[in-house]
Amino acid sequence: MSRIVSSLPGRIRVRDKRLRDQTRLTELNKQLSKIAAISTVQADARTGSVVVRFDPAAIEISELEAHLDSAVDQVLVEQLIPPPITKKQLNRYNKIAMVGSLAASLALTTARRKHWRRWHALTGYLFVASVAVHMIIYRKSLFR
Repeated sequence: MSRIVSSLPGRIRVRDKRLRDQTRLTELNKQLSKIAAISTVQADARTGSVVVRFDPAAIEISELEAHLDSAVDQVLVEQLIPPPITKKQLNRYNKIAMVGSLAASLALTTARRKHWRRWHALTGYLFVASVAVHMIIYRKSLFR
């Protein structure tokens, strides 16, 4: 699939939102440095864009476009390993679970039907489990 958005003699721009990752851009830069006709490669991770400057007398534009497409396809096929969840992210999700389960549990205390009381108990257990996770995360600060 062609991701070339602009093609002029001596300059080609490639753009894809998956190129917003710096590791993919460096890998693409390594692959493009193997092509002799390319003089400079400017990559911008913020926009997911790569500008390739080349000598139009050294290579046909269609041939270079084919090389660029294959290089970009090779880089984008590779799956990135997601970064591990940090303590800060885990605590953020845990706080959301704590507040949500506490609010749901308190709202369900007014329920008159028996099966709604079970939901009250389950959300209460979820709150207690979230408090336990919170205490484990902050055990050094809490137990000084």
